[in-house]
Amino acid sequence: MTCTESGWSPPPRCIRVNSSEKCGPPPPIDNGDITSLLQSVNPPGMIVEYQCQAYYELRGDRNVVCQNGEWSEPPKCLETCVISEETMRKHHIQLRWRHDTKLYSKTEDNIEFMCQRGYRPVTPEHTF
Repeated sequence: MTCTESGWSPPPRCIRVNSSEKCGPPPPIDNGDITSLLQSVNPPGMIVEYQCQAYYELRGDRNVVCQNGEWSEPPKCLETCVISEETMRKHHIQLRWRHDTKLYSKTEDNIEFMCQRGYRPVTPEHTF
């Protein structure tokens, strides 16, 4: 443990070994669903699987396990980035390599833009 301005951090914690404690329902996640059959009480070792809704990206382990009366860390569903035709028109930009009106991109994807015909850049090159 480390002594900080607000006390000891993190506090130590012990869990029961070889416990037969059951888990309640698995935790819900934003923009995702559980694909396994839901039960109100789950035995130790029970595994449930998560999936994200359309256009969301799963981060973390899709399988969550009941151990010692608690569920392991559930995954997160990350939002995609969306740029609409309206936003591009407002900023006088267009997609550099694609001509669709809307593009869905995963987190950390790089998308290239260029000025619409008749416009010139006013922001640094790296912003495109």
